[in-house]
Amino acid sequence: MLADKDRLFRQSPVGAARVPAGPLPGPGYPTERGSTTFVSVAAIDFEEHELAAQVPDLAAGGAWTQVSLRWRRDPLTGASARILTGVKLQPTARTDLTALTAPPAFCPFDAERLEQATVPFPAELTPEGRIRQGSAVVVPNIMAYATHSAVGIYDPGRHFLDLDELTPSLIGDALAAMVRHAHCVRRVDPSAVWSSVNANYLPPSGASLVHPHLQSAHDAFGLTGQRLVAERSRGWREQDGGGSYWTALAEVESGGPRWVGQTGRVAWFTPFAPAGFHEVWGVVGGAADVTELSEEDCAALGDGLSRVLAVYQDWNLASFNYALAGGGPRAREDGYQVVFKVLSRSNPDPVYRSDATYFERLYGEALIDLSPEEVAEGVRARF
Repeated sequence: MLADKDRLFRQSPVGAARVPAGPLPGPGYPTERGSTTFVSVAAIDFEEHELAAQVPDLAAGGAWTQVSLRWRRDPLTGASARILTGVKLQPTARTDLTALTAPPAFCPFDAERLEQATVPFPAELTPEGRIRQGSAVVVPNIMAYATHSAVGIYDPGRHFLDLDELTPSLIGDALAAMVRHAHCVRRVDPSAVWSSVNANYLPPSGASLVHPHLQSAHDAFGLTGQRLVAERSRGWREQDGGGSYWTALAEVESGGPRWVGQTGRVAWFTPFAPAGFHEVWGVVGGAADVTELSEEDCAALGDGLSRVLAVYQDWNLASFNYALAGGGPRAREDGYQVVFKVLSRSNPDPVYRSDATYFERLYGEALIDLSPEEVAEGVRARF
């Protein structure tokens, strides 16, 4: 029977060298201690446990077969993920989106309806009424998800944009318009110090409208995951003697098996312990809050995201979520850097299997069929 194995990779942000944890038996290579492998260098711990299991193999008449899965813990938050072995859930063909994306009789985000179906921002927030940049338009959200909420439409002139049609300029302009709205909010309400820009795309992701759009949230409390990451960033900085976890992480991942590439100030890589399928992160070096993003940063994010989405389309994927989160009132002193996260969702087949099971919804533990290293290898080719 297989024995469970534990691995602790502790990597430094300088040269990403690896040496064994504990007493050093040799010049920087892993050592075996019974069934446990320790690989480390002071700074960031990457913890992985290989779990042994036996399952009946129906193709072999029910004979018990040994399989393994990997359990990983996020170095900052402690959130864990399980990377499974066996059949992959990659769709073999892309869903036909024709019926779902056909223009309806009424869509408030379509150009011919936008002026009548949406309301301009009050003059005290912005004299523009509706914030425009390139093809993008930002309007008030009719749903109050936060003290201040807005909706951005990439292009009112096109009811649907497939993944390969979400170009760098469309995404970059929409993000830049959302950043301008964030500045307006912060000016009239300085207490709204927690800012995020987010997106659902197609119904499996939670989108109520097919017309591609993004949303923002600004208030004094922030979102659970947003606050947790900021608090843990602060704790890491205090323990590390003043360094930034995100600077260290980007340096450690650079050139490694989870590294994807760089666009402007944005370092792209896959997370060690993902929260969802095909997850990719972009860390904006030097920016601690959404309001600190420049137009160049937004363009770099648009460039990187369009590359990721092109890979999703190559892999027959169709739906996604993303989040762009600021670090709150102490972001800069905590060493926080703006993090962009994107992951795929189930395809919108007529009857589809949700990718959110009890593991994810009730335990906060992701089940992943394609490892972060495999995802990075596929996405890297586009960078």
